[in-house]
Amino acid sequence: MILSVTLNPCVDKTLFTAGVRLHDSNKVARTETDAGGKGVNLSRMAAQLGARTVATGFIGCGTGRMVVHSLEQAGAGHDFVEVAEETRTNVSVESGDGPPTVFSAPGPRVDGLEWEQLLTIVSHHCDRHAWIAMGGSLPPGAPLDAYRILGDLAHQCGARVLLDADGDAMKEGLHCGPGLIKPNLDEAERLLGRTLGSLQEARDGAVELAALMKQRNADASVALSLGEHGAVLVTPRGLWLGVPPQIQAKSSIGSGDSFLGAYLTALGKGLHERDALRSAVAAGAATALSDGTRIGTVDEVDAMEARTVVLDESDLDEIDWPAVDAWPYLGYPSETG
Repeated sequence: MILSVTLNPCVDKTLFTAGVRLHDSNKVARTETDAGGKGVNLSRMAAQLGARTVATGFIGCGTGRMVVHSLEQAGAGHDFVEVAEETRTNVSVESGDGPPTVFSAPGPRVDGLEWEQLLTIVSHHCDRHAWIAMGGSLPPGAPLDAYRILGDLAHQCGARVLLDADGDAMKEGLHCGPGLIKPNLDEAERLLGRTLGSLQEARDGAVELAALMKQRNADASVALSLGEHGAVLVTPRGLWLGVPPQIQAKSSIGSGDSFLGAYLTALGKGLHERDALRSAVAAGAATALSDGTRIGTVDEVDAMEARTVVLDESDLDEIDWPAVDAWPYLGYPSETG
């Protein structure tokens, strides 16, 4: 049902510290290491929730084995192009005083032959899957318009395209007319060229992005992630706000990917977009409550889903929308995790 394409997967290593002193020695309380990359995490969550999914992309020797192992543990299939250099390792520092500090490596270089091998793999799989989910950074050597090329290929197979990227790779990929994008606030601001300083502005930004998307794909949707506040979903069939219970997030790593894995899985089961949004927001919250780079479990997703609220567009007209960082704003019970 879902073919995920991660051109630059990684191994995520998280260091937990009590604050960080720059230019000095810091004690690490503990470490966690797990597989990472947008499509990899998406497939892991989707497989846990019962979807058929295959992950592809470029994988290196050594560290790449951990990525493959994590997919197998989750029950996801994989069909990667093996490259000579090692899969990159990203380091995140969880210092307990805000979002993690992330150091992202560039990744292994890919050549023209390896790129053609990937196109062959995607062509082989794409007519068997309803969605081709692609995203993340581009490795050195990959074409700047990689996502446009892959998206056009997916459309030739009759598959729908999910694009979750940033910067020039995202802008180029939009030319293929994806069926769904999931920017966060910062990414949406870069796409629109303006600040989204309130939830009302975020809602309006999601509507504007959806209108721009529909110029290339009449059935395009936008899921604008609001972090701990949930997400605004705009589709040709409606607009909704998904609100998780107020939680004390332990790590944001993988939350957006979990959101998308759950959303596509729910759609594949025939759920309405409104109900799929509830499942997606719950999966993102469950992963945010997990330590380091671990994604949420099925039980954790179910627990979050029972307390996730989805508001219709008519409900949103009654809300006094505050600044984005003003929580709580709807009075739902908190969940400290």
